[in-house]
Amino acid sequence: MEEKRVGIIGGGISGLLACKYTLEKGLIPIVFEASNAIGGVWTQTIESTRLQSPKRTFEFTDFPWPKSVRGRYPHNKEVLKYVEDYAKHFGLMGYIQLNTKVIGINYVGVSGYDMDSWEFWSGNGNAFGSEGKWQILVQHEDFTTQEYEVEFLILCIGRYSGLANMPEFPLGEGPDIFAGKVIHSMDFSAMDNESARELIKGKRVAVIGSQKSAIDIAAECANVNGPEIPCTLVQRTIPWALPSGCFWWGATLGNLYGSRFSELLVHKPGQNIIYSVVASLLAPMVKFLEIHTLKKK
Repeated sequence: MEEKRVGIIGGGISGLLACKYTLEKGLIPIVFEASNAIGGVWTQTIESTRLQSPKRTFEFTDFPWPKSVRGRYPHNKEVLKYVEDYAKHFGLMGYIQLNTKVIGINYVGVSGYDMDSWEFWSGNGNAFGSEGKWQILVQHEDFTTQEYEVEFLILCIGRYSGLANMPEFPLGEGPDIFAGKVIHSMDFSAMDNESARELIKGKRVAVIGSQKSAIDIAAECANVNGPEIPCTLVQRTIPWALPSGCFWWGATLGNLYGSRFSELLVHKPGQNIIYSVVASLLAPMVKFLEIHTLKKK
């Protein structure tokens, strides 16, 4: 029986998982990673970045966190080492090609008519049901190119794949009229720690947004400049963000709001009368938790 080859683009957590489970199915994976290390976003982080969720919710099911990691929210270096240890433990490194950037993919071996029909019918449910193959063109660190051919292709390139999501502004109403320096969070994270500290040291910084990167950068500014030069966080919509270590009677509130139980806490259009009654009965508890959380902020 011919061994099937699977191309996997990206050496982050998703790529490593795809590699492991592909091996378990008796297939031959080839992981293409453009950078010089595995780990995805955890290879380029802000110095003060920590895991934003409790580590027990960010754990491989078959590879627990080591006992040496004692904190509930591990530091970014601990997370990266955990991911690297996972790859080494399951022998994945031999299937990963670092400094190998995919610059082109092409599907060959089937007619154009068949490929056009896939817009309406995705096939027979068999991953290897087609006779076609994927041709993957890669560029190595020395700028030489090489072509691979695989029977199946998995994209594990992340949501933005290293591309900064910059908003568009009308002329004369954006960064072009700002006298200071404008930088995207992705570019800031890619800087080495010393350069990042020097960039924000002694400066008034405004951070646009309220997601994980925004909070991390604001925390980094606070660590570098202290209360004397506060950082301004600009938000379009105020989010519900639970502070780390927010407990209620010994229970982590994130576990409550991050589970299916949270669906019972709100009224939803067209829901069953029983769910409406439950939401009404739980309303006082919800209000108490909101007040408790606001006091913690």
